[in-house]
Amino acid sequence: MSRPPSPPPQLAGFDFVEPLGTGGFADVFLYEQQQPRRRVAVKVLLADRLASGAAQEFADEANVMAMLSTHPAIVTIYQTGVADDGRPYLVMEYCPRPNLQQRARKEAFSVAEALRVGVQVAGAVETAHRAGVLHRDIKPANILVTAYNRPALTDFGIASTTGAVSEAAGMSIPWSPPESFGDPPQSSARSDVYALAATLYSLLTGRSPFEKAGQRNSGADLISRIETEPVPPLGRADVP
Repeated sequence: MSRPPSPPPQLAGFDFVEPLGTGGFADVFLYEQQQPRRRVAVKVLLADRLASGAAQEFADEANVMAMLSTHPAIVTIYQTGVADDGRPYLVMEYCPRPNLQQRARKEAFSVAEALRVGVQVAGAVETAHRAGVLHRDIKPANILVTAYNRPALTDFGIASTTGAVSEAAGMSIPWSPPESFGDPPQSSARSDVYALAATLYSLLTGRSPFEKAGQRNSGADLISRIETEPVPPLGRADVP
């Protein structure tokens, strides 16, 4: 059961509109920016995370996204700051359409649209890798959709440099490759490529690759299948 959102902070130059979502480390709110007038998404670190080192990770996320956000398939960062109550925040491009996880649950994507999304997001991932950044949490819910129906990769909160090989905290099990569950866990540019492929699989089927209808799909079940079973066929005659 999801918790209620934290209180939205008072931000000079911005008017609160409504909550957009909650997470383990931060909440996201819709605000109206006064000048220039536009709607923006504001990600705010939870107060109880301030003492855990999450504030530095939050700042790192802002810096990574700012470095990459000129790419058309990466969410744009407008500014960052610290609210009067001490919580850091990021002001980001507002993507009003349902994210790809929400859409894929309702209907499978056509092959043409899955390819279009895949090519655009692959460009974003390749740009991150050229900059020395691993995303490490590519999944349908982390691909937002702009008002102009363009995919936009977000949530670089657990991103790391491409030199990192043993960090897997915060990963999303259903889209993670087998090496993520090793001892020690491994991550590389190839891990992001796998997660992107697993994401496209989800768009075409409405489920992650190793979910099985009518069976247990706990984290442990999925890890066992990911580590030991071949990727199941898509089951769609229209997919080459």
